[in-house]
Amino acid sequence: MNLIDVQPVKFSFFEKPPASSMNQAFVYTNDQNNYQVVKNGDRLSRSDLRAGKYTKVYLVNMATQSFQNEDEYPSLDRGRDFLIDLSIDYKVVDPISLVQQGAGEIVTYIKKKLPYWLEEITVDYSISDSKRVKKHIEDLHEHSSMVAGLKQVGIVISDINVLVKQSQRDQEHDKRFWKQDQDSELRIHEKEIKMREARFVAGEIQKEIEKGNLLNALFIAEDNKAALEVVQNRIQNEESFRLEVQHQVKKLMMDTSVDKVEVDQQIEKIKAYFPYEFSGGSNQNQTSRSTRMREEDPLDDLNDLYQSAKGE
Repeated sequence: MNLIDVQPVKFSFFEKPPASSMNQAFVYTNDQNNYQVVKNGDRLSRSDLRAGKYTKVYLVNMATQSFQNEDEYPSLDRGRDFLIDLSIDYKVVDPISLVQQGAGEIVTYIKKKLPYWLEEITVDYSISDSKRVKKHIEDLHEHSSMVAGLKQVGIVISDINVLVKQSQRDQEHDKRFWKQDQDSELRIHEKEIKMREARFVAGEIQKEIEKGNLLNALFIAEDNKAALEVVQNRIQNEESFRLEVQHQVKKLMMDTSVDKVEVDQQIEKIKAYFPYEFSGGSNQNQTSRSTRMREEDPLDDLNDLYQSAKGE
């Protein structure tokens, strides 16, 4: 945006020269490079206009202007940049200086000087010192070469706002790290839930096994493949063991050299250790094997064999 517009001076006996305003000043010049400024609502009289032999009038924009820039600047850390969002409010305070130096295109000047000024600051700070960079820019901008150059052409900085962040590349990098951390937390949480469920199921299965309720244990484990395999193996082992116990009892009963009282004592000991093998109770959670035992005592046949072997 150009802050200056130039027009030829037209003298009229019938019309007054235009009045200035708070947002627009007039700078009159003549062939001798004399300058006359009119601002803050004043106007040049016809007699002064005629006496000064002014040939040109510069219309100067005195309103506050804003300049905004966002760019990346190197930090003290190699390969790491600051992303600086800078907003500057400026205005003309000396219209004659602006006109004399032809600085109407002041934005071009700011764009040229700004990178040098900011980089002089950022290269002295680590990427973790973004707050200090912000404070440096806000507190010391009045002492910068850019601001000094603006003052020479009649412009002052009325306000400056700074936002300092990591570069876009660093922000994307941090987002990827955050995503990985989040995924890791979810995996750990899911694993903890599964472990809790597994411990609960294992506890329930163990209770049923200790009670001899293998069918119940099988039902509890049916939704868990690993647990189901454990219970199935346990049932197979229990069945093998049961057959071995029955074989030993049968062998004991068939031994004619052993007294019946001693046989009964040995069988009672086996029942004490493995009650569910011989129980005739009414527990509805017994396995089908235990159910068959309730209907028919597996020792009945053995007792008959024992009686036969003894010749009774």
